[in-house]
Amino acid sequence: MRGSTDFAGMGDERGDDAANRRRADVYSSARIGAAAALTLVLVVLLVVDVVVPDCHVSPGILLPLPGAICALLGLEASAFWRGVR
Repeated sequence: MRGSTDFAGMGDERGDDAANRRRADVYSSARIGAAAALTLVLVVLLVVDVVVPDCHVSPGILLPLPGAICALLGLEASAFWRGVR
């Protein structure tokens, strides 16, 4: 049909609402899981650095981890405040 927006992908988008919510939940779970995994890695590296006398974990390895954790949790907080989740 001439002038229709259905072919341009601008049709009724309410039918995809449930799929979008499921996708947002999956992304949310992935962000929280990745932040938890990075936190675990950070804790293990700090424990190894303190307990093992001959092992020294450099700050170049330790410092990016809290930044990545904060970025992932910041994305999650942003999505929560916007009501995406």
